[in-house]
Amino acid sequence: MLHTKLKQAGFTLIELMVVVAIIGILMAAGILAFTNAQQTARDARRRADIDAISKAQEQYNQANAGAYAASASALNSYFPSGSVPADPQGAGYSLSLTTTQYCVCANLEKTGKGNATALGAAGACTYGTGASANYFCASQRQ
Repeated sequence: MLHTKLKQAGFTLIELMVVVAIIGILMAAGILAFTNAQQTARDARRRADIDAISKAQEQYNQANAGAYAASASALNSYFPSGSVPADPQGAGYSLSLTTTQYCVCANLEKTGKGNATALGAAGACTYGTGASANYFCASQRQ
């Protein structure tokens, strides 16, 4: 009698488990990198929005005999959308406005990457650096 050995094709269970583990590790690294990139992009948008609000305040100042807007709605006409920009995640920015000074701030997602340690009050910003600088603020440029 002839015994013929049939060769079986395919992967062993161990080989499949190793491949699944490698894919899982790569996915975890990719998700972390993507989340980090999203946070950085939202913070960049916040910085740009704060700069745009600050520039709108300066334009308002020039058009209104040296007085700054005391309310955010007074700045709406300076933006193409017809309203002051909002935070990328839906919240509003902190606007501390008086007719003689202003401070607009955004709370950044990446801690320690801002230029202020606290939100502004009475039109004045609390600038500072270091690990507690979690806000990006802008104040009068005149």
